[in-house]
Amino acid sequence: MNNERRFKIAVLGSASDSEYSESGEKAQRIGRAVAAYRGVLLTGGCPGLPHAAAMGASAAGGLTVAVSPAMDRTGHVTEYLYPQDSDVIMYTGMGRKGRNVILVRSADAGIFVSGGMGTLNEFTIAVDELGPDCAIGVLAGSGGLSDEFPDLVARVGKPTRALLIVDGNPETLVQKLFAHLRRR
Repeated sequence: MNNERRFKIAVLGSASDSEYSESGEKAQRIGRAVAAYRGVLLTGGCPGLPHAAAMGASAAGGLTVAVSPAMDRTGHVTEYLYPQDSDVIMYTGMGRKGRNVILVRSADAGIFVSGGMGTLNEFTIAVDELGPDCAIGVLAGSGGLSDEFPDLVARVGKPTRALLIVDGNPETLVQKLFAHLRRR
């Protein structure tokens, strides 16, 4: 039995971006890279860029876990209209904002790709909640609010306890996150 720790990497980003856009392709590359490092890929169970990452991880033989805002499978599918192809779906019944707290706190690292207000909410949770053993990754040049996150941290003047890593290459970003996590 392999006793190597499997780090949990949350991919957080726009649910409204196409999984087949340029950002979606980068998210799929993130998912494949997480799987290559034997990481467990976490998402909010939504469509868009997080789902693209899950598709990439699944295609590479990785394990995917969706943390759903819904109370059960019926709500996940009919109320939220979320995909149900993750290996594991955890139903929180806490709505999107409550789900975000559970999702981010459950991760060893979060990778932010594009995104809007929901992604901003997840980022502020990561800045406030993730500790020094964790990492926050930002895919530079992915668009949306994620491109603003490093400047936002500097402007607010509240340093992150987790290591903030910014890189424009999906595979390099994942490599840097895993290097940090393995050092701890």
